Amino acid sequence: MKILFIYPNDYLNVGIASGIATLSAVLKTNGYEVDLFDFTFIKIDQKAAEPDIVSQGIYLPTPYSLEDLVVNDPVQSLAAAFKEKLLEFKPDLIAVSAMTGYLDQALDLLQKAPLPCPVIVGGVHSTICPEDVLVKPQVDFICVGEGEELLLELCACLKAGKDYSKIKNLGFKKGNKIYINESRPFVNLDNLPVPDWSLFDKRHLFRPFMGKVYSGSFYVMSRGCPSQCTYCVNGSIREILKNCGRYFRWQSPVTTIKQLSFLKKKYGATWFKFADDSMMLFNENYLEELAKGLKPLGIKFGCSVRPETATKRKVELLKEMGCVAATVGIESGNEQVRKKVLNRHMSNEQIEKTVAILKEAGIRVSTFNMIGLPGETRKNVFETIALNKKLGVEAVNVYIIYPYPGTVISQKYRTKFRDRQGKIIPVEKASAFALSAMPPKEVEGLLKTFDLYMKLPKKMWPIIKRAENRGKAFDKLLVTLREQALAGV
Repeated sequence: MKILFIYPNDYLNVGIASGIATLSAVLKTNGYEVDLFDFTFIKIDQKAAEPDIVSQGIYLPTPYSLEDLVVNDPVQSLAAAFKEKLLEFKPDLIAVSAMTGYLDQALDLLQKAPLPCPVIVGGVHSTICPEDVLVKPQVDFICVGEGEELLLELCACLKAGKDYSKIKNLGFKKGNKIYINESRPFVNLDNLPVPDWSLFDKRHLFRPFMGKVYSGSFYVMSRGCPSQCTYCVNGSIREILKNCGRYFRWQSPVTTIKQLSFLKKKYGATWFKFADDSMMLFNENYLEELAKGLKPLGIKFGCSVRPETATKRKVELLKEMGCVAATVGIESGNEQVRKKVLNRHMSNEQIEKTVAILKEAGIRVSTFNMIGLPGETRKNVFETIALNKKLGVEAVNVYIIYPYPGTVISQKYRTKFRDRQGKIIPVEKASAFALSAMPPKEVEGLLKTFDLYMKLPKKMWPIIKRAENRGKAFDKLLVTLREQALAGV
């Protein structure tokens, strides 16, 4: 039996999808044939290959770029490439893994070709909004929760022509009626195979860091999160899957060490990004064991850090095992906004202390920031800029908040993720939710100039403010300002 995964993604948004890689490994281990239709390297037009000067940040140049690796790729139609894949692979089941922002892209693609087999959709959106997905005519099944065991059982039933209606975690429809089956216990993470990176184009392993290019990608040691941030769906997922076992859980250090050793040996991976919500949620004993096994590998990695979980000893252990970069979650520079709007209860003092400990250990620090928050003013945004400037961090990651379905913010402000035409509002249009006290255009302007306000002297702020505007002339000004920021003006 053949299973074709579909991975909807932005052009050149590289990084191996851990969920698909794990599911592929599980299927292959059980004798199934697997292939992938990946949007990432499909050049649908020549313009897609050009860097977006509006959204790009300030980066050190590397010996070669990702764009250099795709310069000879042909321009092609997404639909034509998909039809070609269907004819070539002849799948017996199509499995779509899509987050909310990419679901419509996958559904639109499925409408453009006669489908030779059933379709199952998995991912967070299917768990949070099962009916929203199953109502689509292209979709036969959904996965609510984890998919490893479900997918094996579904494939076995389809292959043998047996009844699938009792499979746990499965959602399906008969006629106009939708059925969502009961949930199954969470899988033991130590029992899962090494993620199957071979399924993906090797260009997904492109990892630039501090002017050099490494090979590697994402890796996940845990699932779930114990926190209750209002902008995150974890709270809703925890409630939906409350009968499945402990929501936040992790694999043993032995498993992590074994799998990273394999990935380094087979793919030459030496730079990993741990995609866990926070590396410091693990206790010191766990990190001690992990450091003991990872240090001999000589790998480098980046990770996320929640300020309230950091200690000097934990940071020392991260450095010992190969940590060279950490992203610290700030969200907002205003403590009251952070606490009352986002349910993040750490102080600016805690953030400063964590950043200082990381810097002292020789770890490059970047921050995670959000703008467009409910009720946020321009003054609040500049409080976030000021905190980053005070911290002296080397890079900032800034996003306009997207009220994903299932989040507390989405529920409180009754936001609708589909527009009047029934299409999901894309992540890049998050300002359209108009949650802040500022007009959407102002939020968008601050998004693209945030790092410039942080890096360039205050005397240049009037010029930076001009670059907040839309238009070719302002885009050129933006490029000039970024060049000056990179030069340290």
